[in-house]
Amino acid sequence: MDRHLPEPSPSPSPSAAFGGAARHVDLDGRVQYRDLGGPSGAPVLLCLHGLGGSALNWAVLAPGLVATHRVLALDLLGHGGSGPGPVGGADQAVAAQLRVIERFADEVVGAPVTLVGHSIGGIMAVLHAEATPRQVDRLVLLSPPVPRRTRWSVDLRLAGKLALLRAPGTAAVVRHLAARRTPAELVQEQLTRATPHVRRIPARAVDASIVEAARRAALPDAGRAAAAQWDQTLAVVSLLMHAGRWRSTIAAVPAPALWLHGTDDPLAAVEPARALAASRPDWDFAALPGVGHLPHLEDPGAVAERMLQWLTPRRPHPSPGTDQRHRTPLR
Repeated sequence: MDRHLPEPSPSPSPSAAFGGAARHVDLDGRVQYRDLGGPSGAPVLLCLHGLGGSALNWAVLAPGLVATHRVLALDLLGHGGSGPGPVGGADQAVAAQLRVIERFADEVVGAPVTLVGHSIGGIMAVLHAEATPRQVDRLVLLSPPVPRRTRWSVDLRLAGKLALLRAPGTAAVVRHLAARRTPAELVQEQLTRATPHVRRIPARAVDASIVEAARRAALPDAGRAAAAQWDQTLAVVSLLMHAGRWRSTIAAVPAPALWLHGTDDPLAAVEPARALAASRPDWDFAALPGVGHLPHLEDPGAVAERMLQWLTPRRPHPSPGTDQRHRTPLR
């Protein structure tokens, strides 16, 4: 495929806005993304943030990657500067996100990418890599949610949680409570839930997220965006409720993957993650000591170093019969 990407943004001055300039593309609706730097023609890292986040979440990690890679970050539907997309249920919400990723990779990037997904963005990355393998060279997963091991085909605890979330009035109550908080309170609450190491996150990243949250709340489609995020929450709970199906999806992904997971993650425990990753011996898993649910914000240097070690082309001398499916392709 031919590349359709515009030339990289010039290197920002120290006083430039955090995260650089946002760009927009019409993919059956407004989709915002950020070009966080990297050489023209370099391999593309397409980054997908977690629930309630935005493309800005990748601005701390990107400087450690742009010497060798072009780093692009999408605002998923209902987040940042992207439109809400269709609001009509959990399945439709996931399908809409995957359509945006597919069209962006085809129409903006124009070449296969390494998908980098954090949390729910990691789930979207896995789903996309399984559904549209032609677009995905590799996966990098940062703290994706993992299903619990249970005796049953359905996780009864999550089934009960899903029933509560779907009960009439629950979504309205949650939106009402959120509307009573300031953007700063909402961001701080998100961070505190996600990691015991909030102080490690750069203040400029926190401030930028607060500004972004205020901007999102002021948009005319803010209500629909909140509904879209709610549908995405329901979709993820439903997916994790059926652990066997999720394991089958992971087994079907043809792309190699690097999975990084914090040992102090309060939202997605590291040991179930390690066990699930072990079902793919061709995938690489690493636990990050003393890191919570936000590795790319808490310890961006370590994350960038591990990513580059894994992404750097290697010239192996395999013995006869060695399975090379997970080797880095030479570019």
